[in-house]
Amino acid sequence: MGDSGEYSSQFFGEAVAEFMRLPGVGRKSAQRYALHMLGRPIEERKRFIAAIQRFLEEVQHCPECHGLSDDGGVCSICASRSRDRAILCVVADTRDVMAIEHSQSYRGLYYVMGGLIDPMQGIGPSQLPIDQLLSTIVGKGIREVILAFGATMEGDTTQFYLQRCIAPTGVTISQPARGVSLGENLEQADGMTLGTAFAQRVVINPGSTVERNVKKADQTR
Repeated sequence: MGDSGEYSSQFFGEAVAEFMRLPGVGRKSAQRYALHMLGRPIEERKRFIAAIQRFLEEVQHCPECHGLSDDGGVCSICASRSRDRAILCVVADTRDVMAIEHSQSYRGLYYVMGGLIDPMQGIGPSQLPIDQLLSTIVGKGIREVILAFGATMEGDTTQFYLQRCIAPTGVTISQPARGVSLGENLEQADGMTLGTAFAQRVVINPGSTVERNVKKADQTR
């Protein structure tokens, strides 16, 4: 971290040190951010500070999907009546929700697991909200669950485990098309790639002998 004693202004040095706490931000980038903010009009700086303060004080996790919401209430996606409430997309992280929403390729609901099964990191099924996920599927009358995880060992392990847990509910279980390269994280995929992967998603219910494209099922809803 930067030492505020390196600069003629102690407060500038403290700002640089705080910027350096952000992921991927080194000393030069932190200095550039601090100088940029210093050069902005005072009203713009006040708006920036107010936005950060509101974010830190008010943004919490939605009690229904575990995504982001204001004041701890139900998020705008869960509350929306324009979404397809028969489809639930299960993702690992809030960033995945942001990536999918940005692609404008999906209009159903979400459920954020908050992580993946990773024995190397000591994260097993008991550390994930699987029971709440199952309650959501049954309680909301979900008809299709899309398991949308990155192409990693942890993602595949989590998907396989959830398939077995969800199967007894009788819902359709699907995944984005694997023939489309999504990479290790959904947030790394561009909007067109995500859109294609969701449009061409396939059924992966345990015991299925053939993966079926679910596009026709969407058209009948």
